[in-house]
Amino acid sequence: MKPKAKKPYRVVCLGNVLVDILVKPVQGLPPKGGLLPVDRVEMALGGCASNTAVALSRLGVPTSLWGKLGRDFFSEFALKELMKAKVEVSGLSIDPSCSTSATVVLVDRKAQRSFLHSVAANDHIYEEDVRTERLSRFSHLHIGGYFLFPALDGKPMADILKIAQQKGLTTSMDTAWDLKNRWMKVLRPCLPYLDYFMPSEREVKKLLGHNQPRNAALAFLKMGAKAVILKLGEKGSYFLNAQGVEYQTNAFRAKVVDTTGAGDCFCGGFLKGLSMGWDVEKSLKLANAAGACAIEALGATAGIENEAQVRKRSRT
Repeated sequence: MKPKAKKPYRVVCLGNVLVDILVKPVQGLPPKGGLLPVDRVEMALGGCASNTAVALSRLGVPTSLWGKLGRDFFSEFALKELMKAKVEVSGLSIDPSCSTSATVVLVDRKAQRSFLHSVAANDHIYEEDVRTERLSRFSHLHIGGYFLFPALDGKPMADILKIAQQKGLTTSMDTAWDLKNRWMKVLRPCLPYLDYFMPSEREVKKLLGHNQPRNAALAFLKMGAKAVILKLGEKGSYFLNAQGVEYQTNAFRAKVVDTTGAGDCFCGGFLKGLSMGWDVEKSLKLANAAGACAIEALGATAGIENEAQVRKRSRT
């Protein structure tokens, strides 16, 4: 009798999908009725979940994206870009009653970003839109941009994560800026169902009131997360799990053009490492390399070309 074939490693990314309007460089806004010149204005696919899905697909991991779009020009553009990146989109809902989410990304001369964001369709992702019966097709569930699709906040998201784990999936979550200032109140129910919690240093400061890496990670572990990965920007990343395994990994040098999407691509790099069966330290190196590649081009994922490029950068 032949042994049962191993199921291919597939990832589903659930969360915010949007279109970015990138403007560079922006050192300040013009006065009312005024005009200021900029060098570049471009449109690109954005959103934490969609950025991670695109990065994963370019790194060779079969990936599906679940979320919601409107029926408009922005949704046509987003779907075209997703299909170009070979991201599976059957889990995306199209709602003609709302517009597709969009963000104006203002990038200054030091590649630092400010955002003008319309939640739009992401405000209408409901529990019934998430086809949990299909989760058994996947190996991992990644939540991208938590706090930016508020209808799933708290218990609804905790229930989705719990179902995913019951079906044998590992889980991860990347947070975004909480526009409604609920922070820990809606995060806490989710933490017991997360294998990897992956916030940025800035978001940790809002969640806990401080962002000292080890103390922050210990706090999230105490609340139920199995492992915590803190994204520290130019300082690299920090990992601590419930067994006390700890890593501090350095960032790779990069010519900074635009930091948009760096954290999302970091998540994609780490999940790529998991898909290969790598240990955490090697996966973190690939994650840091993916983040470095991302910031060397204008747009959230334009700097991620393929697996060979990122692995060469990480020397893995």
